[in-house]
Amino acid sequence: MSSQLRDLIKQAPISQIVGNFIPLKRSGSGLVGLCPFHPDSKPSMTVNDKLGLWRCWPCDRGGDALTFVQDFKKIEFIEAMRLCAQILGLPEDELNKERKKNPRLELGFRVLNFANRLYTHVAQQEPMHFVKFVKDRELSQESITQFQIGYAPGNNALMLQFDKVPSDQQEAAKQMARELNLVRVSEGGRPYDFYRDRVVFPIHDHAGQVRGFTCRAVLKDQNPKFLNSSDSFVFHKASILYGYFLAKSAIRQNDRVILAEGNMDVVMMHQFGFTETVGTMGVALSESSLRLLMNMTKNVILAMDSDAAGIKAMTSINAAFMNQGILPRFLSFAPAKDPDEFLRTEGRLALMERIEKAPRFIDYLLDQLIPNPIPETIDLKLQLMKETFELLSPLKDHLEATERVIGVAKRLQVRTDETSLIDHYKLSLKNQETQRMAPRAVVQTTENKDEEESEDSNSQELSTVAPLVKEEMPPMFSGEKLLLKTLMTHPECLSQPQLHEILAYISHPEVKTLILWLTKIYLEIDEQEYVSILSDEVFSEKYGREIKGVAAEALEHYKLEPLNDKVVTRLLQDLKIRMQLEQMRQKRKELTELQKQSQTEEEVVFYMQEITKLDRDLQELKKNPF
Repeated sequence: MSSQLRDLIKQAPISQIVGNFIPLKRSGSGLVGLCPFHPDSKPSMTVNDKLGLWRCWPCDRGGDALTFVQDFKKIEFIEAMRLCAQILGLPEDELNKERKKNPRLELGFRVLNFANRLYTHVAQQEPMHFVKFVKDRELSQESITQFQIGYAPGNNALMLQFDKVPSDQQEAAKQMARELNLVRVSEGGRPYDFYRDRVVFPIHDHAGQVRGFTCRAVLKDQNPKFLNSSDSFVFHKASILYGYFLAKSAIRQNDRVILAEGNMDVVMMHQFGFTETVGTMGVALSESSLRLLMNMTKNVILAMDSDAAGIKAMTSINAAFMNQGILPRFLSFAPAKDPDEFLRTEGRLALMERIEKAPRFIDYLLDQLIPNPIPETIDLKLQLMKETFELLSPLKDHLEATERVIGVAKRLQVRTDETSLIDHYKLSLKNQETQRMAPRAVVQTTENKDEEESEDSNSQELSTVAPLVKEEMPPMFSGEKLLLKTLMTHPECLSQPQLHEILAYISHPEVKTLILWLTKIYLEIDEQEYVSILSDEVFSEKYGREIKGVAAEALEHYKLEPLNDKVVTRLLQDLKIRMQLEQMRQKRKELTELQKQSQTEEEVVFYMQEITKLDRDLQELKKNPF
């Protein structure tokens, strides 16, 4: 990415870009226009050429020209750069230059592409089991080509192909194939292909690069049914949506995304024209994938398997979207179990009709909750209202939630006025928040517990151990927050040797854990994956609210342009001094408290001497920080 091109875009009048998408008119010293991000009857968006910024106060959004284009067109940063360059008539050559590559990552990509070419080549030779699979599943040649579906033969073909690689690259390629689990080594020391006699679905990242494989069994009694690439330095399952690289244009164009589950479901949805479909890698949706889809569209259709596991997965995904104010719709395939089966039996028009009538998933859940006939006892009705409150809680006290609370109460014939119902619902929200904030109890277990013990004996032992309250995290110092934010915003600092000196001044355990994790993974990942992988880590259950808050702010301001070494060195020196000062001030505070609690004159004198010494060190550090 060219920092020079970005600077040229920033130097141009922002109105020249924003005005290309919405009408602007002069108002005082600036420009105003109707905000395209919320229903706007009078111009509420201000555009300031002097500052190079736009702002809409009613919907609390703003930024520079690039952020406007990203949000308005629902495109990624690079595409926004290209579009702005076209509007301004600037050269785009810099965007097409190849950025500096990570040699290890590039070798991994070459090996994955090498394997993928082999699998697709074998499929083109029409081996018997592949042809039968294609016929049984009614796959078109266009789908096979588009998704690069291949076939892994059972004759160690991949290992044999590696023998044809130039000798100076052969050993490195074979070693990488073993690291990526494409090749394994037997107990006798002989290497063999891990994927054999299987249909191969390559997993592409959002830019279209192969990152891993899902391989399906085709032989009788072949187990397991699916073999998948394990997480590695090139493949992070949680950060990838299957088929997204093919679907992203259709998602933007249709302003809608259909979320399916399996590889074949996605392939068949595309084959029948529903090209805005993507698939989860498993039954979960990562935080980064959630944000990616939200930035493209607010219209989400859940189209996963109709079995119990699929409903459970959709319930969790639905709650995540509801937390962001989005109410996904639910696409039922009954009596078929999934999109693949439905499309092959019912066809495209039948699915289009179901999409048009698809209810909100929360309404489907509420319908499933309410029994028929309606229970007569008040206790059962109140229990159902409690479950309703829990289902709607991700929406907080939004009108979409409170209206449904009132609707369910009417269906259950609960004789309570609407105001009381809403008050009870809000009290339930408050209680749930209190429970989330309360420290969780954890059970102390023996580290070397015998894995062969029965379930009953395990339960008996666990029940006799006193629960321990999880220790609450201490508050983060401002220096720790600043350090963490700096490292997240400018990860090039992670490779500097002086960072290890700073770690000695970190007292917050989560901060230290996260920084050590960052230093470990940063050099092993692709730059384009940094934000996605960091988000998945930070917004997991491992870290508390403070860490998440710092991360959210840092990722919002993340810039791809690295700082030069001189700036990085000075920045880390300043952070080190700041953290030293904070640590010494905290120590002084502790000593002062101990002095107040002293029982003897000797103790008072001792702590006074320590405080005086610490004050001298503080003054010295301020005068001579380096």
